[in-house]
Amino acid sequence: MKHCLLVATMLCLISCGGPSKTGQLARKKAHSRMNLVNADLASQQARQQFEVGQLDAAIATIDVAIDRYPDKSQYHLLRGRILLEQHKLDDARSAFETSSSLNPDSAEPHYLLGVLHQRCSDDEAALHSYALASENDPSHAQFFLAWIETLVALDRDKEAIDLLLANHQFQHQASIPALLGQIYLRTGNPRPAAQYLADSRSLGNDDPVLFADLAMAEFRAGMYAECLMTLRELELTSPTGLTLLQRRTRGKSLAATGRLIQGRDICLSVARQTPQDADAWIDLGYIAWKMGDYRRLQTCGNEISTLSPSSLEGPLFAGKAAQNAQNDDLATSLFAKAAALAENEELEGWIFATSSKTKMKSAPVLQEAPNIPSKSAEILIEEPILGLIEGSEPLVNVPENTLQKP
Repeated sequence: MKHCLLVATMLCLISCGGPSKTGQLARKKAHSRMNLVNADLASQQARQQFEVGQLDAAIATIDVAIDRYPDKSQYHLLRGRILLEQHKLDDARSAFETSSSLNPDSAEPHYLLGVLHQRCSDDEAALHSYALASENDPSHAQFFLAWIETLVALDRDKEAIDLLLANHQFQHQASIPALLGQIYLRTGNPRPAAQYLADSRSLGNDDPVLFADLAMAEFRAGMYAECLMTLRELELTSPTGLTLLQRRTRGKSLAATGRLIQGRDICLSVARQTPQDADAWIDLGYIAWKMGDYRRLQTCGNEISTLSPSSLEGPLFAGKAAQNAQNDDLATSLFAKAAALAENEELEGWIFATSSKTKMKSAPVLQEAPNIPSKSAEILIEEPILGLIEGSEPLVNVPENTLQKP
């Protein structure tokens, strides 16, 4: 009997000696689950603090979450966002890199690293990060657009266009054709620019910047009637109305569509409002030339020569006015000066052709003025002017006494 009691006592003591391995593992898992639950609660609190601008409290709270459960990528991501907002860029970079290493397939840490690199003016590093973000999450338009915009910032326009044209994931998003249009406009291709900007508008993009870009693209593509319609829409939707540049564009578009008096009046108003702007006098001068208003053309030439001595329009306009006044010696001298300021032989030849009625002996005279491409000179970038300067006869005969003087 005593022996049985001894055995039973020993068995009881053995059974109470501590948990088994299975029990220890279960306890560990339970403890880990509690840590995760508590860490998630701390993370949610940190996010709320971050969203209301309590950055110091947010960083302290997220650090508690990381201490409890250091292997969760999202905690380090949130910590990096808070640090980025606090302008602690090195610490933020470390947090984003830790987040990425814990979850290599995550896109957001790479995107935020790109934002950080751009804040440090390192566009090459930003480009790499944005590309990784977009590749990790091809369905996220913001990541893709950040990649494209950084390519544009690095003057890698062709790569940007190729990626945009090859991407069909976001073809119904207004931002994609808008970006394409802006790149084409920037690279001197106004017709496709106008097409894509109009596509963006049809997809619901009513940003005033889009309307402004579209009007400029249409103007440079020679789509003057469309440009006038776009400017009208912009004027109706903008609380401040048209800018001076947009008013000049309207004036030149009106002139290019045959409404010379309306175009002249707008450009005259702009020139009077900004008398120190040589470009405003250039616009007005070409319209005056086409209208045969040589007194105004003389005034414009004088103003341009004073404001911008390196611009060929000053002596060109004054020379044309002198030619009309049959002052051949002065016209010859002024045209020669304008030709010397020309940027290429084609434009120089056009000036010689313009001066064919004078007795220029120092330069060859062309029988017909060539069609100068818009890239020939700064003043010819705006194509409506080309149609205004081919010939000296006015399209509209305006009585001399009705012409306003500047």
